[in-house]
Amino acid sequence: MGDDEPAVDWEGVIREMITRATEAAPTEPGVYKMPCGECVVDFFITAEGEERWLVAGNDRSYTRETVAIARHGDHPWERLYTLADAAREVARVAAANGGDIDRVLEELVEAIDDREVERVVRERDGMSGEPLEDVAARFGVDVDEL
Repeated sequence: MGDDEPAVDWEGVIREMITRATEAAPTEPGVYKMPCGECVVDFFITAEGEERWLVAGNDRSYTRETVAIARHGDHPWERLYTLADAAREVARVAAANGGDIDRVLEELVEAIDDREVERVVRERDGMSGEPLEDVAARFGVDVDEL
């Protein structure tokens, strides 16, 4: 570096990167896919009011700053849903529909089964010598409705 070039404040550059990464981290407790696009973190607040970040596959507890510094990438933070979230939603739907949780669960399972059958039928289309209509009929799916 020549004498004429201004000195770069690398410490300031790094602090600014850390600040931006920390500000982009979630503020609502939950389970998130991290910006690296691969790791999952469980962000929660302890009874003492301290933030804790548990990274799947790692037995340490992290702070917002250490997660933001170490776990960066091009992807945005993506909130994932936990079983507790799902249970709350099922209870909410059941309460809104007369409180029959068994009926709500049955409808949910049927909807999942229908989507899975549709996916299998679409994947099989053109992959075998067996006509699509025959495969769909075996699964009880009307191809015209897809």
